[in-house]
Amino acid sequence: MNILVSRTDRAGDLILTLPVFRELKRAFPEAYLVAHVKKYTASIAKMCKEIDEILIDDDFDQGIVSNSLCNSFKDHNFDRAFIILPSGRAIVAAWRAEIPIITGRASNIFQFFLNDRRVQKRSKNLKHEFQYNLDLLKGVVPEIKYEPYRFVLEESLVKEGSFYLEQLGLTEQPYVIHPGHGGSALNLPPEMYAKIASRLIGLRKEVIVSLGPGEEKMEEYFFTLKESGKIFFVKNIPTFNKLAAIFANCKAFIGGSTGPMHLAASIGLPSVAFFPPVKAMTPNRWGPVGCKSLVVKPNVPECNGKCLRCKYSGCMKSIELMPIFDWLSEVN
Repeated sequence: MNILVSRTDRAGDLILTLPVFRELKRAFPEAYLVAHVKKYTASIAKMCKEIDEILIDDDFDQGIVSNSLCNSFKDHNFDRAFIILPSGRAIVAAWRAEIPIITGRASNIFQFFLNDRRVQKRSKNLKHEFQYNLDLLKGVVPEIKYEPYRFVLEESLVKEGSFYLEQLGLTEQPYVIHPGHGGSALNLPPEMYAKIASRLIGLRKEVIVSLGPGEEKMEEYFFTLKESGKIFFVKNIPTFNKLAAIFANCKAFIGGSTGPMHLAASIGLPSVAFFPPVKAMTPNRWGPVGCKSLVVKPNVPECNGKCLRCKYSGCMKSIELMPIFDWLSEVN
């Protein structure tokens, strides 16, 4: 049996989809599982041992109607498809490829190309994202295990991460701070992350600041801490598996609702995660899972995210930082 699972959005979204591959492989050990993902997230799929093949969406001609993507789906002779992200491009390609069973969310106009439509109402945020993803397997996989995915990193990869940190000059397991974000949720201001770093350094801890592509300018917020000799910068790591290898050699993760946060959680790294009071960005659906975690939010009512009209505008700056150090001392 050949099964397609498509999820072509962000890193965190793909990580929260990996339990689908695990449960399909557990229920159907002989099945050939193919992941349809973006090039940006392909290294995450490579770490998932249940995935047999990866189709990179960027390699096919773009647009809602992609002949090359459709032809690839045809060539794989899929028995069924799970379109986790309701991408019109993926749904139309699966329909044109005449995949017998196409399962997906009944959430937009493209649902009419699905022949197994599932009504979920995810916007109510009653479950975590990985649980909504697993719900798509109901009626297909008996006794679904509603557990987050946990990466088991190869020892050689972990050693590679350790060597990288040694080359930077670290002498002990550091705390990793990731101040950037991809815009999917409001985050703590970078100057507050600098305060966290300063406090950790004052406690004689070593800190690495993880900066993704386009986030290099954030280094300036930590400039005054460089003389301490206890702060280091990890910039533009090319793939998520190499970033995971670095995280595997750290004591804890500190950051906002980002792909790196979900990556840290998926390797079991204790995580402090900052979340806004916005209903659509709730940690109930997007928080860290599979690790010891502390979710921190401003002490204000839930809102719709229209900050310019809100009397609590700038509420992320009101978050008290001291409690996180007590929590970190307990888990380490």
